[in-house]
Amino acid sequence: MTHTDHRAGRTDLAVIVAALAVSIGVLVTDPDVVAGRQLPGIALAVAAAVLLVVAGRFGRATVVAIGVLDVVTLAWTSSPIALLPLLAVALFRLVYRSEDRSVIWFGSLVAIVVAGSGAQVGGEPFWFEWVTDAAVLLLPIAAADARRSDLRRRADEVERQVAERLQAERLRIAYDLHDIVAHSLSAITVQSGIAAHVFERDPAAAHSALVEINDVGRRSLDELRSLLGLLRSDESVPLRPVPTATTALSDVVVAAAGHSRAVEVVEDGDYPAGVAESTVVTVHRIVHECLVNVARHAGAVPAVVRLRHGDGGVHVTVSNDAPATARVAVPGTGIGLLAIRERAELLGGTVHAGPADDGGFAVRAFVPYQLPDGRGA
Repeated sequence: MTHTDHRAGRTDLAVIVAALAVSIGVLVTDPDVVAGRQLPGIALAVAAAVLLVVAGRFGRATVVAIGVLDVVTLAWTSSPIALLPLLAVALFRLVYRSEDRSVIWFGSLVAIVVAGSGAQVGGEPFWFEWVTDAAVLLLPIAAADARRSDLRRRADEVERQVAERLQAERLRIAYDLHDIVAHSLSAITVQSGIAAHVFERDPAAAHSALVEINDVGRRSLDELRSLLGLLRSDESVPLRPVPTATTALSDVVVAAAGHSRAVEVVEDGDYPAGVAESTVVTVHRIVHECLVNVARHAGAVPAVVRLRHGDGGVHVTVSNDAPATARVAVPGTGIGLLAIRERAELLGGTVHAGPADDGGFAVRAFVPYQLPDGRGA
């Protein structure tokens, strides 16, 4: 937060005019003002106000100049307040418009010196008038510093919220890029390995694997174009390319595993009427991620996808058998499981993953139903 505009706005002009009116009013009506010296005092007050308007950018010099005019006006007219209102405005603007903490000490010094100088020519006891005038001039300094600190805190809070939202958006984009790139490359790697293995003895299977590689590549390109288009767009569109709520679970299995023969899908029950799209998409994402991880880390082993619809949500279990032979696991980043865990937790669900007793691996998740009005079931 910075205050770089030193031009007097409407509010500043109104405050300056009000302060000038107070000084002129006291000069005209107060009986303590020396007779015949009202007009010179008014002229000095007007000069101080004009100086405050046209030379506001020169904060410290303006404050000193108005302080000198205040002492001169007090000594010449014996006005009880002289130009104190205008000096108070100058001190407030000086502190409020600067990020330099030294202006607080500078303004306080000017306030104390001017108050002390004025107290020497005033009619009240010196210490009483000095303390009173100093307090009057120090008050706008404290108010300006408090206002400036409050604005800085608000600006910092806004910046923090923006940074958090940007970080969350980056994470969501990273998850989607992981889904598109890592999943597709994993499927392509698996299918290319199958094609290379059976190329000579089973050309039909090799051809099928190559066709699947082509399909996965096309889908990946479409998804990447969609995501890149989203990043270039200012419109608010869903940041979840595929699977979508309209994608069939069998299509999710095929997209993730490359084929459905080694994956058994068991679904007990159905989604309730009007279930929110976020629930279905989250379930599909979990299944997709788990099956891709099976292909990457266990190979072409049997896997079972179980969906059990309960009263409050859907229980998802994806388990796979242990590999028949020892194999080198594809290195993983862990972002996949983290992504599905966060997806489920965003809807109030849970995800648990770990080795199974038979040597395989199992992921168990619970995704609450989301009603049309956004409430969980």
